[in-house]
Amino acid sequence: MTLEQLKALHNIVELGTIQAAADALHKTQPAISMAIKKLEQQYGFPLLDRSRYRLTLTPQGKIFYRQARGLLLSAEQLESVGKHLAQGHEAVFRIGYDPMCDSQFIIDILASFQHQFPTTSFELIAGSRFSSLEQLNNNEVDITFGAWFHLFHAIGDYLTLPVEEFEIVVVASPQFLAGKSINCLSDLHQQPTVTMIESSLSFDSEQMGAHSAKPLVKTKDAQTLKALLIAGMGTGFIPKSRILDELKQGLLQEIHLDDFEKSLNGEVRAIIKEDKVLGPVGQMFWERIKTINLPTV
Repeated sequence: MTLEQLKALHNIVELGTIQAAADALHKTQPAISMAIKKLEQQYGFPLLDRSRYRLTLTPQGKIFYRQARGLLLSAEQLESVGKHLAQGHEAVFRIGYDPMCDSQFIIDILASFQHQFPTTSFELIAGSRFSSLEQLNNNEVDITFGAWFHLFHAIGDYLTLPVEEFEIVVVASPQFLAGKSINCLSDLHQQPTVTMIESSLSFDSEQMGAHSAKPLVKTKDAQTLKALLIAGMGTGFIPKSRILDELKQGLLQEIHLDDFEKSLNGEVRAIIKEDKVLGPVGQMFWERIKTINLPTV
């Protein structure tokens, strides 16, 4: 049994005649007839009912053809894999992001890339505060998304693309705020604080977003940070885009301070090392980012 024989059978079933199958496969009618005849001789039963003008499958042929279609599909997938490997597509493409970044648009890109690059495995790696640069510097990811500040240029040579803006607000749960008067930074400093675990970068410290004289509760990701705040474990700085529903539902409440900005605004960028040579998948991923037009939060 060969793939050519199975393709001949498939086209006969789909098109109804040997001549139509021959035309579709760019072969002669005798060649297609011989391919089917050899299959029938090999297994000892007729595959096709030839009593009518339009050929149909025999009962045994229907069972055989059902399995043959699976083999043909696997063969097509294998051929696609071979072509992708020949083009040098990466075996693994790793994408990092930090808590300032909304990962949904990354997932949307990956949903299309999964079908376009079936031989590439994709790894989406979340990190802690400012982890995007740590991930790149430690060669843990090929590309990363995170909060970007101009001082980062002093840490290394990077290429960046802006993808969205973020707004950081100070919040707590209404239950936590009940009976408390928090009007200025000194009031805030006297409250328990929920914050992100700091990175190992030289400019980062426990003092960034965590000035509390009271106990600290630290976590690595924004989702857990939100849950801790809702649970009433303290005040905290968090991207407003992550808590829009909770603010509407009254689960969290913004804290406005007289001597502090209402919110802190920044930019999320896609970042790669300047000397990083991206493969075909990475290059197309980078080009896709350029088309992103996310609304400003």
